[in-house]
Amino acid sequence: MRIILASGNRGKYREMKKQLEPFGIELIPGADVTAPLEVEENGATYEENALLKAKAWAEATGLPVMADDSGLEAAALGGLPGIRSARIAEGGDKERTRWLLEQMKDREDRRARFVCSIAVVIPGMKEPLTVTEYCGGRIAREPAGESGFGYDPVFIPDGYENSFAELGDEIKNKISHRAKAVKSIAETLIPVIQLYAVRSM
Repeated sequence: MRIILASGNRGKYREMKKQLEPFGIELIPGADVTAPLEVEENGATYEENALLKAKAWAEATGLPVMADDSGLEAAALGGLPGIRSARIAEGGDKERTRWLLEQMKDREDRRARFVCSIAVVIPGMKEPLTVTEYCGGRIAREPAGESGFGYDPVFIPDGYENSFAELGDEIKNKISHRAKAVKSIAETLIPVIQLYAVRSM
């Protein structure tokens, strides 16, 4: 089964592609199918934003689409940056990470969690599929590591002493919020994949 990823984020695509292959799902970069769509993410939750993107891309392409929305929530900041994680500060990953560390510089409570919601919209299917998963951890005092993207250099997952960016893709792709969400959505998709296989025989 081929599904379009409603994102231009290549790091995210590489992570999700590897995780979906064992389930017989071929993930296609959205940019390979159509010009990237600018979808206003004005939902109140990660799930709502994922659904907004999935529905818009499915309408534009007429194909099955997977979209995700994720964010980092710091306990000491009341859950910020949250659903605004990708937009909390102007610039790229480094600027947003700098913003986070500045907000956290005098905070003793470093607890945080990553959240990921995934939505799948398949034309002709009555209801979309959605899942939400979490990965708990804490915010480091300074960035470390070169792997991953986003806030990975400052997020240390529970049970580890190194950031996601130091741990590397192999470990991250087993324990991260996105890895858990991809596995959950893939398992939910198994009956749909089997139906597609029967129809193509």
